Amino acid sequence: MNRKSLAALITAALAVGLAACSSDDSPAAAPPSTQTTTAAVSPFGDDSTDLLFEIHQNNAAAIIETVEQRGGTPDQAIAALLAGEAETGWRSGLPMAPPASDIRDIYGWRFAYNIGAESTDAVRAATETFMDNATKVAVAAADPVAYALAVQQADSRGYVESEHFYKKSETAASEYAAALPAARAAYVELRGAQ
Repeated sequence: MNRKSLAALITAALAVGLAACSSDDSPAAAPPSTQTTTAAVSPFGDDSTDLLFEIHQNNAAAIIETVEQRGGTPDQAIAALLAGEAETGWRSGLPMAPPASDIRDIYGWRFAYNIGAESTDAVRAATETFMDNATKVAVAAADPVAYALAVQQADSRGYVESEHFYKKSETAASEYAAALPAARAAYVELRGAQ
């Protein structure tokens, strides 16, 4: 390096240093990061160690597996999941609407299987019936709410809404629509993105 180059380098360094020192404003400190990550709550509950969480998850898994074994599509699995969520909150063996004293399967029908009402075998059996009824409908499974309602209404037992929904403001249409986000979330959680 020759003298001219060295002098130019020193002059440039002094100029930068003087410019930095002459500023009265200190650089503003970067604000602390307020990044928060919100963990997604499972559609089965917020405590994976809870017994109901496990029941809901196992029943949803049984629904999906049964639909897949029947050659069903992801849309059909979501429709079956939303019917089960809308009717019973993914639980089998719940009491029917009053005044009936019977219990119901996961899709809200009178329980008529010769197996434990709360078992995943009962969920599989009810889903087999759901898939049998699915062969009778012309509604596209791409609209899971309309499809699930059509499947339920195609059942030869006759879908009587008051036996399925009996609270003042409940209707099959409103409950099925409300169940769609949970059904989709359950499918994604158990099978990945659709």
